[in-house]
Amino acid sequence: MKRIKKIGFALLVILLLLTALVAYHLQTHAVVTTKEVIPAGEAAQIQIAAEKAKNIVEGLKTTYAARGVHAKGHACVRAYVDVNRDIDAPLQYGVFAKADTRYKSWIRFSNSGSNMANADDRAKDARGMAIKILNAGQNLNGGTTQEFIAHNSPAFFVTSVDDYNQFVATKGDPTYFIQGYNPFKWRLRELWQLVTAYAPPPKSPLWTQYFSNTAYKLGPNNIKFMMQACEMPKSQASEQSDDSNFLKNTLAKELAVGDACMQLMVQVQDTHKKMPIEDATVLWKEDDSPFLPVAKITILKQKFDTPTQQQFCEDLAFSPWNALEAHRPIGALNRARRVVYEASSSYRHQVNNTQIPQTLDW
Repeated sequence: MKRIKKIGFALLVILLLLTALVAYHLQTHAVVTTKEVIPAGEAAQIQIAAEKAKNIVEGLKTTYAARGVHAKGHACVRAYVDVNRDIDAPLQYGVFAKADTRYKSWIRFSNSGSNMANADDRAKDARGMAIKILNAGQNLNGGTTQEFIAHNSPAFFVTSVDDYNQFVATKGDPTYFIQGYNPFKWRLRELWQLVTAYAPPPKSPLWTQYFSNTAYKLGPNNIKFMMQACEMPKSQASEQSDDSNFLKNTLAKELAVGDACMQLMVQVQDTHKKMPIEDATVLWKEDDSPFLPVAKITILKQKFDTPTQQQFCEDLAFSPWNALEAHRPIGALNRARRVVYEASSSYRHQVNNTQIPQTLDW
């Protein structure tokens, strides 16, 4: 009996320690601010990240250089973005400034992996959705598009540019987050974000949620955004498939039948809640600030899987900095993306002897 009590006491102690450990790692010490806070040395770390991005493209290229991330595109499809007629007045900035406005756009769906030699849709991976809104006005890079780039996980897995560089140096080894023997120094929240990002595939690129991860301006507001189907299915999980390209082929079948409807929504920062702009690993809770609809996305019935359109899709480049001032990207990772995306895209197009398409209208 005494032995049983000792075992029970030991199990209780272990349970309490595990509870304390989980609670410790779930909390965040990130400072909530309305303005960006740029750490010393970040500019140098951004240059290192840009070189690493080019090295990834270089290391994986064959006779063709694919994107360094989100290399496998399922499709680039034509879509309308319609600003909601009843959009809330505090959200009417940038492309959402005028209710009931319609824009033409291109949307690219993708897997997040870098290696085209192992780009099976059935594998666990993150998925991406990038919108290129046409004729939006003068953007921060001198063009006229407004672009929203999102992934199907609501938070990222590194906190800073330096953190990103160290993680890439390990070639993506998850044990980077659990170094040493002190579990209270492990980074279980970031590890969890990494593990959950690499999820089984959805039924279709249309049937999952896509999140910005990072923060942006919306006029005077700080926001994150999200896209999802107008009517989400009860289950987003895919069925067993023998097709390594089933996401593309499923999308082709769906758009051969009719239009598809998605919503674009924004989540406004509440500075009284744990909603930092400099730490993208922190999930902005919907209980603290719900997503508010701002626009409807109508992906048109179409045939997209032609050689000409597939090449057009490959030659396109997306960047969160192809943005109006009202939608300026903010936070550490976004500051890095301005340099990193440009370096990676320029190198890729140089190697392939191609140009970014200038004629985008349809």
